[in-house]
Amino acid sequence: MAVRHHASRADVGGNLPVFERLAPAPPAPLLAARIEAHTGPGDVVADLAGRGGWVARAAVDRQRRAISIESSPLTRMLAEVVLRPPDVRHLDAAFQGMSASPRGESSLKVSMGDLFATRCATCGRMLVADEFTWSSDGEAPPQPIQRTYRGTVCRDMRGGSEARHALLDLEDLERATKDPDGGTSRAWARDRFPTVDGAPDLVDELLDLHTPRQLLALTAIMDRIEADLRAAAVLAALRLALLHALIPSSRLATGAGRGGALRVAGGHVRLPSSNQWRERNPWLAFEDGFRQVRGFVQHLEGGALGPLQARLGEDLQALAEGSATAVLAVASPSAVRAMSEGEFGRAGAPNPKVRLVLGQPPMRPSLDRLAMAYLGTAWTLGREATSLLPVDALADASLRAPWSWQAVTVGRALASVEPSMARDGRVVQLVDGGAEALAAVAIGAASAGYRVVVARQSDPDDAGAGVIELVPPGAAVPPGPRTRANVALPYAPGGAGDPDIVAGKGLFAPPERFDQRPFSPADAAQVVSEAAVETLRARGEPARMERLFGEILVGLDRSGHLRRLSAGAGPSDRNAPVRDVPPPPATPTVPASPTGGPVAELADGASGPPVMTRRAVAVADSPPDPVERLLALIRDELARPGQRRLTEIEPGRWWLADAADREAAAPPLADRVEWAVFSLLSTAGPLPETAFYDRIATLFTGHDLPDETLVSACLDSYRSLASTPDHLVTGDDLLRRSQEHTDLLATIADAGHRLGLRVWIAEREQGRRYGHGHLGDVLDEREKGAYLGTIGRAVDALSQVDAIWYIRGKLGIMFEVEWTAMLGEPLLRRHARIGTDERFVRFLVVAPERTDLIRHKLERSPLLRAAIEEHGWNIIKWDHLRAFLAAERPDLSDLEPFVGLDPVVERGGEQMPLFGG
Repeated sequence: MAVRHHASRADVGGNLPVFERLAPAPPAPLLAARIEAHTGPGDVVADLAGRGGWVARAAVDRQRRAISIESSPLTRMLAEVVLRPPDVRHLDAAFQGMSASPRGESSLKVSMGDLFATRCATCGRMLVADEFTWSSDGEAPPQPIQRTYRGTVCRDMRGGSEARHALLDLEDLERATKDPDGGTSRAWARDRFPTVDGAPDLVDELLDLHTPRQLLALTAIMDRIEADLRAAAVLAALRLALLHALIPSSRLATGAGRGGALRVAGGHVRLPSSNQWRERNPWLAFEDGFRQVRGFVQHLEGGALGPLQARLGEDLQALAEGSATAVLAVASPSAVRAMSEGEFGRAGAPNPKVRLVLGQPPMRPSLDRLAMAYLGTAWTLGREATSLLPVDALADASLRAPWSWQAVTVGRALASVEPSMARDGRVVQLVDGGAEALAAVAIGAASAGYRVVVARQSDPDDAGAGVIELVPPGAAVPPGPRTRANVALPYAPGGAGDPDIVAGKGLFAPPERFDQRPFSPADAAQVVSEAAVETLRARGEPARMERLFGEILVGLDRSGHLRRLSAGAGPSDRNAPVRDVPPPPATPTVPASPTGGPVAELADGASGPPVMTRRAVAVADSPPDPVERLLALIRDELARPGQRRLTEIEPGRWWLADAADREAAAPPLADRVEWAVFSLLSTAGPLPETAFYDRIATLFTGHDLPDETLVSACLDSYRSLASTPDHLVTGDDLLRRSQEHTDLLATIADAGHRLGLRVWIAEREQGRRYGHGHLGDVLDEREKGAYLGTIGRAVDALSQVDAIWYIRGKLGIMFEVEWTAMLGEPLLRRHARIGTDERFVRFLVVAPERTDLIRHKLERSPLLRAAIEEHGWNIIKWDHLRAFLAAERPDLSDLEPFVGLDPVVERGGEQMPLFGG
């Protein structure tokens, strides 16, 4: 279940559109929850693969210090705005100043409008066109065929100020087809792009996406942005506005303010197949981009603590001395070196430890993302920043990074921060992908010596993202050794709690170091089965593979197999010398992306230099592909033909195959969650919805983590109609419900007697208060002492059935009366022991308020559906059963319209047959 937390207004909202493609932001409420759970005020939170400073913002907003190692120059530029959003008034003033800045004989805005000047087809006034439509037929040069403009003055009946379309006149054709500056702007723009080896025509093809007058307008806007002296946050915001105008003012534009994806393959731009395209006015596109950035800044300024203004430091020394609350850097050898050596200040200066590493794994590189980063970085930041991108990969026909690349990248990053981490610190990675992404993070972390504490894959039934929690090398794995007072004890090397000691092979083998033996697929497969069985027994119900996978990873880590796999075929040499990083290159004017970063490593075929750390790290190319190897091992073990302990009862859902395991399983998780929801609502008093979800999340963790849809279904079933999101109450009272249950059993017993049948009531129910006596008083002496072996063989199970109408050796009509939707005990255990017999008729009598919850449980549980089908259960609601039993002599043939969760009597569009006709 995704834990719900109240987020401040600064935590709610989306990212800028371009970065939704390049670097999607992590879920803000999860960031806030993790920071609150694992750190205190003043602690240091680090993000090793930043996507725009979101982790740093969440940390600073909660009085923590932050380190954000951004993954690219563009995300570094975004982080400048996220951490120090400029005043909207200053941003507006900068934009207005740009518009009115002199250019030639007029202002910048007017001169840009002159490039797209046209005449109104109705009144003949001069105005500025929004866009022109071009068409290319065959090998002929493309020609403009239509203009789109808005008549703000003309009051013609054909649309007023709405967009109008008209054919071009001679002046329009002349302006559209001539080069306004003789190629000067094209040369200026081309100089901002570094050359791609193997793709000499790529830069020209990118510039050909714009017409000559579009190039002139874009270069003029960019030149004005860089020429004026402005605050760093305002400058970054204006660059972001231009970034959002690049695609809409190109041949990739699909509509006003919108654009398609830039695709590059084999060093060439792949143009859309359509023979028509739009030439949008770049100044209008820039205005649209500015409005997007302005709204984004307004949202950032609306935080609960007011406008957030982080104090940025130039280096880590400023963070240590307290003059800065956040440090921004772009991933590079120098940043890695500073982290690995712990350079947080001069000698004698405080040396704070990183308490939490929070963020997302680096995104796997793709040609589309790299092409957009190449285009956007060149236009907004210039040649020097762009040259640090792995641009040579754009010459390849395809770029598909293996999952082992992500494992190597994660391992290298975690190894770099390990010397600076507190021993009781945590690493929390929010994983977007599926099993492959989670396995890649786990293997990468294991290669750097980290231990997996919690691993959870994103589930289709849950809105939350996948997550993996790690503890740093040398830290005790929870729960670890503790005193009788529940105080954690430091572990003794080689003794209890030593993270490097794992269970030995065999039942009586002594514990051993994890690297004492090489990786064994057979031993690892055995751990996979044991972890899956343990998880299913703890949950008490079938689980998706997404639920099992994380627990399997934890089991493999606890047994040492994950570290053995990440280290390669042989044991790792902990005493092997570790090479240092070579001296970093000269620092560019604009912060750069990682040298030898993800895509560069793939393009050059190298793994990159190892980083300095206190423990050995697996070399990138040691295993062929440990992620695929691990996934195949887990998949093959679960689906092994001789697998006797696990079975896939339906596609993607697993359950226990061994009867002993099923008997030892806990009560179904769905039933335990339901009872917890009712108990919390009935005892905690009115509480807000967010506090309710937080308390439920603390009750169920690890194996028992429920999906959010189940918790929501239980809440909807037990909350009263008077409840609001801030005031949850329940209308169910335990004593009242118990009395209703007793009264209904008495009614069933009375009806059975009127039908001339013998009646049985469960022994646990006979002692309940009913009238002036007990419920057992409705039975005669023979019925109280009846031997139920005449009904079936499972006497003990039959004695626990709520009520039975029976004729010895001939008929048994059983009633299970439930005011909850907790069906695991009666359907899956009790009646599974009773078995199936053609003499048995079973009725499940449920409270009407539980209809939707029962329907939800039946949909999510194949075991309940199979039990309903196998034993022929008839579901009937309390009120319908009372109405049926109220007859003087009930006839079982008249019961059919009342049976089911959606019985005939409740269907307004159908007519019930009367008098059997």
